Amino acid sequence: MKARDPHDRLLFRPGWAPPDEHEGTRRMRKRAVSAALRAGVTSRTPLLVTLVFTFLVSTLAGVSGGIQTATARDVLRAGGTQRIVISSLDSKGTFGILNSKRMKLIRSVPGVEYAIPEHPSAIRTPVGSGMPRLSLATHSWGSYVPPPITGGSVAEGVLPGQVVLPARTQGVDFTSYLGRTLSFGYSDKTPAPPGSEAEVEEAADDSRPARADSAVIELEVIATYDPRWHADGPQTAYLAPVTAARLAAANEGKTVSQLRRGSDAERVGVVVDESHEPRAVASRLREMGLGAFRLPLRERKMIATVDTWRYIALGGLLGGAALFGVFTARRNGSRERFERTTTAAAVALAGAVPATALGIPGALVLRAPMEEFLGLRIDHWMLLPSPVWMLLGILLPALAAAAGVVGERASGRFRRG
Repeated sequence: MKARDPHDRLLFRPGWAPPDEHEGTRRMRKRAVSAALRAGVTSRTPLLVTLVFTFLVSTLAGVSGGIQTATARDVLRAGGTQRIVISSLDSKGTFGILNSKRMKLIRSVPGVEYAIPEHPSAIRTPVGSGMPRLSLATHSWGSYVPPPITGGSVAEGVLPGQVVLPARTQGVDFTSYLGRTLSFGYSDKTPAPPGSEAEVEEAADDSRPARADSAVIELEVIATYDPRWHADGPQTAYLAPVTAARLAAANEGKTVSQLRRGSDAERVGVVVDESHEPRAVASRLREMGLGAFRLPLRERKMIATVDTWRYIALGGLLGGAALFGVFTARRNGSRERFERTTTAAAVALAGAVPATALGIPGALVLRAPMEEFLGLRIDHWMLLPSPVWMLLGILLPALAAAAGVVGERASGRFRRG
């Protein structure tokens, strides 16, 4: 009788059953699916991050370009480089006092060609004028950079009795009123003139109540400007400085001399003559305790802020693309290095093209809020990213992904060595 192999006892032990082939297959399939999901998440997440940052780079490049172009056209070319604004707000050692005494100091600074104090007021269409009811804030012409003119002419500035209005506002097209003289109402709170000896004595005691009547002023419409310009606020009428001061004084119940002597201006617009550097003049004014800054400063600060975020997005783009290359190399470790590199670069490039293209409508969506904040006209074509930034947005993800593959390959060799 043939002796039994001792290992055969394992095959015939009580209670033993052969393994279930279907159960093993299910377990292997589950592990494969789990590994595939982990590989997909680890590689697709950095790719998604890369595409989001590529979109942001394209959008912010368009926004920055739009602000720069609008500022150059509407502020710098309109004499903004030679202008300084003095604010009435207290800030960083400056004091917001812009009365007649401070005006004398401002005009005494070398390089100041002229300085115009701003005393805003308002005008409105009087009842029975035949025009729709509307109200416009009034500002002095020259206290800020002039708005872009769309009709008429302001070659000689705005003289007393003249007005520059938005081309369209509150349902009124003012281009059809160019060259015509219109009546506008304004608040007049000055005391009523005495008409008898008793009233003269009463006036001397300053006991008469101020009027709250609406007086009327005749103004000739000499020009209209683009209504998208609202650096002084929307729905603004520009008057000669003398006329604007007259309306502001009447609104406060004072004479013009009393207004200039006892009331602070909202701001002062300063024009520097061409023989002096505006930066030096602004520095001198700040040394006198005045909150003076060159006119394009606000726009430049906003451009700097947008550019900062653009470079942050560029850093995120490069980091995400490199990480995508690393995960691609790890997932496809058995392939040749050249194949892994081209695969990662091709996938990143294929995603970067639509992401960069989508940045253009992203910038267009922000056009209205930017116009509202800056008060500058921003046309659609200004928001197109420059060709350089478009190429960077398309090519950099592919280059960074390829670099990630090469870096992972090199680090893998170092670890094995």
